[in-house]
Amino acid sequence: MTQNLTTGVFILLSGLALLILLFAKLIPKTKHDTDTKALLTVFVLVGVFLVAMGGWITLKG
Repeated sequence: MTQNLTTGVFILLSGLALLILLFAKLIPKTKHDTDTKALLTVFVLVGVFLVAMGGWITLKG
């Protein structure tokens, strides 16, 4: 495996783990006031961007 492939897979897996944690554990158990919705939106966007970046690096490498 090349280093780009390994790095891309680790980034992809960390993004998937973050999204699974958010949707399975964190979002159902929180009260949805304005600040919490904003933070959850930011965390979901970070997870999606990690998955996209990891996939891009994996496919490119």
